[in-house]
Amino acid sequence: MVRHLALFKFRPGLSEAALAEIAAAVEEFLSGYQGLVHAVHGADLKLREGNFDYAVSVDFQSREDYLAYAGNPAHLEMIAKHLTPNMVARSALQLEY
Repeated sequence: MVRHLALFKFRPGLSEAALAEIAAAVEEFLSGYQGLVHAVHGADLKLREGNFDYAVSVDFQSREDYLAYAGNPAHLEMIAKHLTPNMVARSALQLEY
């Protein structure tokens, strides 16, 4: 199994409405994507200072399944339209378990 974790820090002052729009776009893509085993995403609970603002965790059966997801045109379009214009930092990793 391969787990992909992505963390996003958004621009200061991002509205709750804009965050809801991002969450809806992520959910729409993930719920329609075939090839993932499990996915969870959401905003930080703000329990600690310095955390990123949003996280996406997605599990795949194989490295190849992750790579197909990463290069999927609809995935790249969702990132370009909803995430990139709003983020100031991103961190990600993939691990095998």
